[in-house]
Amino acid sequence: MATWIFTATSRTGQPVNTITGASTDSIAVYSKADLDRRIAAAKNDPRDLIITVEPID
Repeated sequence: MATWIFTATSRTGQPVNTITGASTDSIAVYSKADLDRRIAAAKNDPRDLIITVEPID
């Protein structure tokens, strides 16, 4: 099973992590469909996010 680390960082410094208020947050993603949904949502996010996806095995 493929796994990725999905990281979102706000270019404008707005909070991405709702718990800590940090402008960067990462999450492990375990399915391609979930990864695709997160990427699509990030493209439309008003916080102007920088997205990185790193494969891990």
